Amino acid sequence: MTTATSELPPGYRLDDLGAWVTVPWPSDSDEKMALVTSSLGPSLIDWAEGRTDEPGLVDYLTGLPWRFTPGQKRFLILFYAYNEEGRWLYRSGVKRGSKGTGKDPFGASVCNLELVGPSQLVWDEDEERWIGMRHMLPLVQIASNSEAQSKDVLRVANAMFNSDARDYYRIDCGETRTILKDGGRLEVLTASEKSSEGDPATFIMLNESHHMTHSNGGHKVAEVARRNVAKSPRALQARVCEFTNAHQTGQDSVAQRSYEAWQNQVSGRITAMAGRVDILYDSIEADPGVRLHVREELLRGLAQAYQDAPWSDLERLADEIQNDTRTTEAEAIRYYLNGLATAEDAWIDPRRFDDLAQPDVVVAEGEQIAMFLDCSKSEDATALMGSRISDGHVFTLGLWQREHGDRGKGWLAPREKVDATVCSAFARYHVVWFGVDPSPARDDEDESLYWMPLVDQWHRKFSSKLPLWATPGAQGHSVKFDMRLSHRGGADRNRLFTEQAELTARAIDDDGTLSHDGDAGLRMHVHNAKRRPNQWGVSLGKENRDSMKLVDLAVTMVGALLGRRLVLNSGRLPKKRTGKATFA
Repeated sequence: MTTATSELPPGYRLDDLGAWVTVPWPSDSDEKMALVTSSLGPSLIDWAEGRTDEPGLVDYLTGLPWRFTPGQKRFLILFYAYNEEGRWLYRSGVKRGSKGTGKDPFGASVCNLELVGPSQLVWDEDEERWIGMRHMLPLVQIASNSEAQSKDVLRVANAMFNSDARDYYRIDCGETRTILKDGGRLEVLTASEKSSEGDPATFIMLNESHHMTHSNGGHKVAEVARRNVAKSPRALQARVCEFTNAHQTGQDSVAQRSYEAWQNQVSGRITAMAGRVDILYDSIEADPGVRLHVREELLRGLAQAYQDAPWSDLERLADEIQNDTRTTEAEAIRYYLNGLATAEDAWIDPRRFDDLAQPDVVVAEGEQIAMFLDCSKSEDATALMGSRISDGHVFTLGLWQREHGDRGKGWLAPREKVDATVCSAFARYHVVWFGVDPSPARDDEDESLYWMPLVDQWHRKFSSKLPLWATPGAQGHSVKFDMRLSHRGGADRNRLFTEQAELTARAIDDDGTLSHDGDAGLRMHVHNAKRRPNQWGVSLGKENRDSMKLVDLAVTMVGALLGRRLVLNSGRLPKKRTGKATFA
């Protein structure tokens, strides 16, 4: 298992220890000085560490004056940097690090900076420059996957104020809310959307955003948080900052979405940004080439990942990874090396699949293609994919699935729309192979098989046009490719499909030769797909039978590629049509 590709992704650089780092800290001394002089970071650091006339923060464990690490100071200077117009350079921030590198106390300290520190940017008319002052009415919120996690951060934040600071700032510390006598507050952002929508927040911390997913309500909490800062007045410039471990690739967590949004910016994929990056992403990752079973290499990787956490016990961490079978390889990479490991049961590495997208490729009319349709009645999706014969480029032709919640009740796959899409594909392209895996579901009205009348209709309509049938032979069928083992030939079809699934996974993860259209639905279904070993090898499927994380487009992608392979190997591929094709 690897944590990243062999080449540095956009936005990364190597530091002196060989770690992969993302923080855009300048190396030129003049640029560094310009950054420091145009940031509230230095004054906030002085305030927190007790070098002003006001009480600062204390270490929540020892009671001694609080001290930031060098990496935390760099982050604060960047996060609070501003331009000549008095706008923050970064609209939001992400601080990602290994487990035990102090993300929670650092996040708590930033919340306190925003609560009573000089963190609001204002123009000083007398000095004619931008300065920092306390917010008049701060609303600082902490959001997590659970209220218990948020309360833990709030408890740490409260412990950073000693009795002198509480008296000076008139702070009343509580379990879920810390109140200033003049009306400001630091509070836990609840999971209830109605109770969370309130006054414009001045700052929101998203804690452990790698745990925040759609299924556990994390997406909704993050959406509420971003709305709460978005509606703040221009003068406040409210922001959200995440503190997270490395996300599990393919889980679609809030942390993964933030990473991908940052990657879109630094790679230039968002043309409207015109080279501007307004997401501050700070991550220190071990060299992905580190071999976990080699002690010397592992210790080197841990030293890279924990270089800003001198309190860490690297020998103990190495033992957790090498000597404890309860620590999986994926967990070691994510939590201790701060790498983006793929889930151990993932069918392919989702990042590699995303890198192979070619949305600008156009499959022209008249081109030879193979198609595969995976049918469902109501629970799973019905999906249709095509694969160009000339190079295997796969593209999405149709996806039909029920909507979420009450709107999806009683939904049935629209056979007439599916039929229209199939017929349109035959009219537009030169279809040389078409496979259909029909559902065993039955029609509610007459108990007949829901899809078979349409499948037989396609057989009668297209059998003479297909040079290779999905089920060859005198008793065969031109389009039916039934994967059920109980049906004649089902075992052989499963063997062929499993072989193709392995070939496709190799083309994605190892060779990088697969080309696809980058369709959002296809991407999600491929990310959801899990490894499913069987007697013929490793196929793919859902995480479990009742899961709502669909994989049908991934299945049809493999099916379309199988059809292409069968046609090429059969020797029955007809010459390309001429006259109708237009090439982009």
